[in-house]
Amino acid sequence: MAKINILDKKIYNRIAAGEVVERPYSVIKELIENAIDAGATDIDVTIEDGGKRLMRVSDNGCGISREDLPKAFLPHATSKISAVEDLDKILTLGFRGEALASIGSVSKATILSKTKDDEMGNIIVCEGGVIGDSDVYPSDTGTTVSVENLFFNTPARAKFLKASKSEETDITNIITRLILSHPDIAFKYTSDGKVMLQSFGGGLDEAIIEIYGYNTITDCIPIETEKNGIKISGFIGKNYFTKPNRTYQTVILNGRYVVNNTIQSSMHNAYAAYLMKRQYPFYVLKIDMSPETVDVNVHPNKTDVRFIDNQVIYSTLYSVVTKVLDGSAAALEIVKPNNYVPIDEGSRPIIPQKPITPDEIGEAHCDRPFVSGFNEELLDQTIWGRYNKSKSAEKEGEFEKAFGVADSHDDEPRELGGNKIDDIFAENKKYIAEMEAKKAAEEAEIARQEELKVEPEFKVIGQVLATYLILEKENDIYFIDQHAAHERLLYDKFIEEYKSGNVAEQTMLVPYIFRVNESESEFIIGKFPELRKAGFDISEYDVNEFVVYSVPVLLFDMDLKSFFDDLLSDISFKKETMPELIHDKIAMKACKAAIKSGKILSEDEIDALLKAMKYNTALRCPHGRPVTVKISRTEIDKWFKRIV
Repeated sequence: MAKINILDKKIYNRIAAGEVVERPYSVIKELIENAIDAGATDIDVTIEDGGKRLMRVSDNGCGISREDLPKAFLPHATSKISAVEDLDKILTLGFRGEALASIGSVSKATILSKTKDDEMGNIIVCEGGVIGDSDVYPSDTGTTVSVENLFFNTPARAKFLKASKSEETDITNIITRLILSHPDIAFKYTSDGKVMLQSFGGGLDEAIIEIYGYNTITDCIPIETEKNGIKISGFIGKNYFTKPNRTYQTVILNGRYVVNNTIQSSMHNAYAAYLMKRQYPFYVLKIDMSPETVDVNVHPNKTDVRFIDNQVIYSTLYSVVTKVLDGSAAALEIVKPNNYVPIDEGSRPIIPQKPITPDEIGEAHCDRPFVSGFNEELLDQTIWGRYNKSKSAEKEGEFEKAFGVADSHDDEPRELGGNKIDDIFAENKKYIAEMEAKKAAEEAEIARQEELKVEPEFKVIGQVLATYLILEKENDIYFIDQHAAHERLLYDKFIEEYKSGNVAEQTMLVPYIFRVNESESEFIIGKFPELRKAGFDISEYDVNEFVVYSVPVLLFDMDLKSFFDDLLSDISFKKETMPELIHDKIAMKACKAAIKSGKILSEDEIDALLKAMKYNTALRCPHGRPVTVKISRTEIDKWFKRIV
């Protein structure tokens, strides 16, 4: 009995679609590339629900004629190539003839198109691989492709789609690359009714400004040159202008966005002398070379390419970029004028302070004390608390009684409670003083009990070199690094406060605003719970922009740009977790606040430090350095040749 079956055409098409239609972003990529190949100068992209419910791409390109329209959804149907020889000199973005067929087999796809020679447009629908009849429909010159209910007939694949926001992020990323790849085309991209990106076809500099912000381009060097038959142009970041990850690197090869290890390695090595840990160069690089020297027919996504000679492309890029960064004489022929000047940050509009509503106080802030806030536990002890209680009593004259106002009908000025208004909080002040005294007594008792528990067997010799404490115990000598010891104590204290979830916040006088790309934006939003737990009051400010209103008191003097750059470093690998990063910042804080080397300590200060350590000689500082070094009597005797 035969075991090899010839698959039904519908089954085959659904399977084959998986190679082209991975997720919504791949649909958008294929449709936009078709629009570009059609000569479009204006492309409009609309998605809903991360592309799961709807994706629509409209263009003003050449359109599809009525007789060709039914062929559009057929497999292996393309207008881009006609012979095997064409594969060696591909200049169009699409060429396989698989995109529309694959999309139509796993969705409800509709094409509405009109050529300049047609009086009316034509429409055709393909649902689940079943192609309907074309019909006449009013339309402007160009093509609109709508894709609805992606993977409706392949539920196994549909359930592996990401969350809508993640799918939206991937779509935004690919549109970003296409805008940079084709800066002469006007793009408008809308997601769930919100305009995410819009460019006007004014060139690469305008596209960079639209995507990355105006000041980005002022930190870049425009370049243009030709070497070894390779044309190189675009914008590369100055040697000090770095980013926290590789998502700010774009390579456009013959008009196509590509990812290639050879190019990436060449650029990274060219910047290597200027990069610190977790820093990556910024560049939007346009490379044009003979299509016969590069193979784009490697993978259906067409972003992975191979070169006939990797060494040529590597050495050419490396040579050009290093000359520019070094500022050598040869760079004068490569560098082009940059007419953009930085905008003074002081000229930016003042950001209003975040208003704190009663609901926010109750829901978001009650579990974390603000430095400038009030003590809610004392509220009832104040005049306002007494007033609120008096209102609930609903007895005539209760207001006067609550405030000690005499029942008098004269018109003479009166004092509240028989005291001057300045003393109105005397009772509250007395209560606070009593509470503080009680707390101090409790802390003193705890300290006394802790001191009783510590029965050191150590004999304190003193301090040497204004840095080390020397202790003696039995037949051993201990050297204690006073800075490392104090640093570890402070670190433990700060970490305990952080882990308690009761981190005090410090409101910033000027909120901090930072801009990221789409991938980073999704990452930051995902970190909101951890950031807020750590004491950061952070919110979305605009598309891909965030504002920080307050920071944890422990870290109030931190460099926020550095902090968020570290958080965003290598986000694709998720190497850095929020707690680890916070711990690193706390360690730095403890290091800065600790007793410095070279400070002479009094006997009382030495005693206090050792008791706080509980004479624990096994401690290490947060950075891993030993706090204590022990030297035995035996070692000392060997030094003096007392023993062999």
